[in-house]
Amino acid sequence: MNREHKFIERSIGLFVLICLFLAGCSAQKALTQKRSKTVEKGLMRAVYLKGLKPEKLKLAERMQFYKVPGVSIAAIDKNKLEWARAYGEKDIQTRQPLTTDTLFQGGAFSQIMTAAAAVRLAERGKLDLDGNIRAKLNSWKLPTLLPGYDSGGGEIITPKALLTHSAGLSDQVFAGYAQDEPLPSMTQILNGVKPANNRPVWVPGWRSSATRTVYSEPGYVVLEQLLMDQAEKPFSAFMKETVLDPLALKSSTFELPLPDDLRFRAASGHLHEGQPVIGLWNNYPEAAAKGLWTTPSDFATFLVDLLQAATGNTGKILSPETARHMLSRQVESYGFGFLVEGTGDDINFTLRGKTHGFACFMTVYPAKAQGAVIMTNSDNGFMLIQEILCALAEAYGWPHGRPEEKPILRLDPATYQQYVGRYEVNPDYILDVTAEDYYLVIRPTGQAPTRFYAEGQTLFYSTDPYVRIQFMRKKMGVFDSLILWQQDFELEAKRIQ
Repeated sequence: MNREHKFIERSIGLFVLICLFLAGCSAQKALTQKRSKTVEKGLMRAVYLKGLKPEKLKLAERMQFYKVPGVSIAAIDKNKLEWARAYGEKDIQTRQPLTTDTLFQGGAFSQIMTAAAAVRLAERGKLDLDGNIRAKLNSWKLPTLLPGYDSGGGEIITPKALLTHSAGLSDQVFAGYAQDEPLPSMTQILNGVKPANNRPVWVPGWRSSATRTVYSEPGYVVLEQLLMDQAEKPFSAFMKETVLDPLALKSSTFELPLPDDLRFRAASGHLHEGQPVIGLWNNYPEAAAKGLWTTPSDFATFLVDLLQAATGNTGKILSPETARHMLSRQVESYGFGFLVEGTGDDINFTLRGKTHGFACFMTVYPAKAQGAVIMTNSDNGFMLIQEILCALAEAYGWPHGRPEEKPILRLDPATYQQYVGRYEVNPDYILDVTAEDYYLVIRPTGQAPTRFYAEGQTLFYSTDPYVRIQFMRKKMGVFDSLILWQQDFELEAKRIQ
């Protein structure tokens, strides 16, 4: 009886544990479902008028509004990939559905992966992050003294400075190459000679600084050359061996051209007006700066490995100590390949990736063990991403990404009248500006009219979409132009009437 009694007790205990486990799984599944549905049905405009509540919007409708064919999202919770969803189409012409296995161009996402590879080399004693790169560059050499640098050591450039955008190199943005354009070599890119379409990576008058940051894609190209020289192999092979293979990231690559087995899974890029990029996408031989193809799930797996390592678990790429060093603020607002904001439990790492026809965004809260990766196949992607972030912030309780409440200023009626007129972007695109009560109305050629509210004497904003405009004038004369900002998009229009 004693043995039977103990057996029954153990059985009951095991049964209770199983029930608790299943209940926990069920509760987590319900929470995950609630969060994903919040993202699908709870988007919010980036700004809303004071006195009104932010309106909840459906993802499918906002995709249509912004002419974004497809979006793919991966969410991180408890330092694990919690859920991944894909919406829309790979290409508006073929109408192929987007899936979580669809590849996107990652743009600057390339930089944080490159940073992880560089830090890994440093951890193994094969790269000195604070050493002068001049002694380590073999295939290409920096000039003996860069124009504008002083002779008191200012010409020293370190890998850390390149990683944190504080090396003082050019701030130009690489435009990429159409499918029918010849691709330049690394040396041609670095020297800015044809067929490269960029200027040299250094600019006369710039100075190296360990305390001043200026976003520099060319800095990552110099780093790419340095890493290739140290590894003695092509950059794509080095990254595959150092980062992609250890994490089994089968849907990520730095190869150019895109391998055939991945090409058929790639999304096509789309322009602001909605049409596909000619040739489907541009090529970016500047791999460390913006050459990565990936999926949100793959990239989230990479981020999760860094987060898990930073909490004390041995990561597949970095040790805990090195991971914590990488996930920290280094120079001004930059870490190793990403921006840092907030403090304490609210510290947040973000990175925007942009190529021709693609836009993506990542955000990570290390102390909360949470984050998200969002990728789109449209130049308008950042406008949609901003609204998705509002929904994610609501679902996960994040302090950043919340919609902004904007007051409505009522200017003197005569002030509004100063701006009334016609403004030309080009002969086929005119902005008609009229004044009505306490706001302006702008009617772009072929588009619906939009209200703009005052936030200053010359500065106005709209809420749907969030666009800001500023009226400009020469000296004290009439206002003769306006500048329009929409996320990363800037437009100037001259007054013609």
